[in-house]
Amino acid sequence: MKVFITGGTGFVGSVVSEKVKSFGASVTLLERNKKKIPKLREHGFEVFEGTLEEKNAVNDFLSNNKFDAIINLIGIIRSLPEFSFQKVHADYVKILINLAKENGIDRFIHMSALGASVSDSEYFSTKYKGEDLVKNSGLKWTIFRPSLIFGDNAAFFDDLINLVKTRAFIPIIGTGETKFAPIDVFSIANAYNNSLYNEKTVNKVFQLCGPDVFTFEDIIDLIMELLPPKKLKIHTPSFIAEKSLNIIEKLSPSLIKNIPVTSDQIRMLKHDNICDSMDMNEFDGLFELQRTHLKDWLKEYLSKKI
Repeated sequence: MKVFITGGTGFVGSVVSEKVKSFGASVTLLERNKKKIPKLREHGFEVFEGTLEEKNAVNDFLSNNKFDAIINLIGIIRSLPEFSFQKVHADYVKILINLAKENGIDRFIHMSALGASVSDSEYFSTKYKGEDLVKNSGLKWTIFRPSLIFGDNAAFFDDLINLVKTRAFIPIIGTGETKFAPIDVFSIANAYNNSLYNEKTVNKVFQLCGPDVFTFEDIIDLIMELLPPKKLKIHTPSFIAEKSLNIIEKLSPSLIKNIPVTSDQIRMLKHDNICDSMDMNEFDGLFELQRTHLKDWLKEYLSKKI
């Protein structure tokens, strides 16, 4: 099997790509960063250097290399002037679908997000647009909607760990009661890899959750439990934080890369991020998942950082 993967060198993508390759598939990664390419090739990956905006070059490459499947893992967590949510989560998906059709690649596996919907969050609403494009593509598609994903170097958890380590008190925006069901990145990789070879996954959307449900404040408390001493938590009303950040983002868009949280992320925190059914036994069998408990991973991960 020959697989073309976009977004295959990020936190999730690198684990998915390695898993797919380890099962014997020939994996080609789309990569814009020239510095990464020599190491990727050393690890046995084929690489196409470029971006999806270079549509003609990508099309020529795909037409000269007959691929069986495309896995799209491109995604961003904050919208920037040069890489907006609309561009990355919707426009790029449309480009990829058209490239797949033009080159006879009928298998398309797509990374969405749990919570994708018509929403006040631009992240969730553009993820939903991407899903809609995939569902109406006419291809043999599979869509995954994971909750929070954890694993070594997961930015969300690294940011929270650094917050607990470095702050005298811990700011919590809103009530802190938004629910999550964090899932480990290796389970995500297994799901993607196994879906390539299983016709039962075609034209279906799968929600992926871990074995435990936590509120946002629970996650903070868990990190503090493993990184004592406990620190004071201070709640900030979400509407105040959201409005303040909206002003900063409009007046100084260049600061978005550096602020610890965006107004859109605050809007995302208004919505629970758990699966419709937390009974994942069927999916565990279908995708050969052995889902890790967040606390078990955190204990091991933090022991390496101390």
